[in-house]
Amino acid sequence: MSYLVLKGTVIGGKQVRAGDVVEVEGVEARDLMGMGRIIEVVKTETKVEDRSVGLTEETKPKRRTRKKAM
Repeated sequence: MSYLVLKGTVIGGKQVRAGDVVEVEGVEARDLMGMGRIIEVVKTETKVEDRSVGLTEETKPKRRTRKKAM
């Protein structure tokens, strides 16, 4: 299973840092979860949404400039 590392530690003889996603199996995973070093990664699909649909150049805001100093 995939796990997210919360704190830097050694997993399987290799050093891993916080934020890494690693594959861990068996007793080692259970022990590290018990110590609060890793949590299980829940994979979710993100839906990409095109928010620019329907926008045209006509609806674009006018560009404003600064007034020149004297």
